[in-house]
Amino acid sequence: MNVASHPAPDVDDAFMARFFDAWKRKSVEDIISMVTDDAVLESAFGPEVYGKRFVGKKAFAEGIVRFYDALKDASTTDRTYAIMGDKGFTEVTLSYTGPDGKRITARVCDLFDFRDGKVASKRAYGKRIVAD
Repeated sequence: MNVASHPAPDVDDAFMARFFDAWKRKSVEDIISMVTDDAVLESAFGPEVYGKRFVGKKAFAEGIVRFYDALKDASTTDRTYAIMGDKGFTEVTLSYTGPDGKRITARVCDLFDFRDGKVASKRAYGKRIVAD
């Protein structure tokens, strides 16, 4: 997927703080208010090499709801992020209870494209921590 490069002057630390806070509060409405109409969400899991892809605000919202449904008690720590013009990334430690009742911890990275002061794409990648 190629996303055209456009300046994103309104995407700054304050924007990212609001975006991450909306995810922490599980506010789908607030998250969706910060994405473009044609936003793309790619989950860290799914049937394709890029995971499961959700395109457009309505589908993006569906992807968020599916994430919250699958990881009901998810929590994050150790978040870092960077903004580089119309691109950005975040790294975070994600913990949640798996279907078998065991606690799962993963290191997750999201790659962002920004356009017109909003998130145009969010692509998730994860590394699950397992015992040797």
